[in-house]
Amino acid sequence: MADVFISYIHEEQRIAQAVQALLKQNLQPIVPNGVFLSADDWQVFAGEIWLERIAYELREASVVVLMLSAESVVRPWVNFEAGAAWLAKKALIPVCFGGLTKGRMPKPYSGIQGLDLPDDWYYLLRSVQRHLDPNGLPVPPPTQSHEVAELQAALKGEAKVYPPPPRLPNLPVADG
Repeated sequence: MADVFISYIHEEQRIAQAVQALLKQNLQPIVPNGVFLSADDWQVFAGEIWLERIAYELREASVVVLMLSAESVVRPWVNFEAGAAWLAKKALIPVCFGGLTKGRMPKPYSGIQGLDLPDDWYYLLRSVQRHLDPNGLPVPPPTQSHEVAELQAALKGEAKVYPPPPRLPNLPVADG
């Protein structure tokens, strides 16, 4: 069971994964149960009844992030998951990208405060945090974030951004 459920279409999985990494890295203490991706083969396993797993994760999540692009808003599964979450009175966060902006969301999404990626990535963090931990101190914006760079690259369709390798300590040289 996850604290956050991300609804997206499989063609936009890299962007959803970048949002998942951003949330997990920056909100780690308040998402102890993780962030669930609705169409991720590594989170829904062979042998599971897919629709039952989706229903379970939607029931258990407190926040549902809707990845809304010009393509996804006309696809049935994102709308199906959004409707189920709305009926269950979950916090819904429309995240717009890919030819769709928060000012151009179709109804019923336009009645929900949304945000635009990549510009509103910090607003996304603050919004998820507010829904999960209303009395907590605001998460400070990261000064440098590999996750933000990867999100920006994913939105542009650029190559994956890998974190820099860890620095190895200077080891003493043995006298010969």
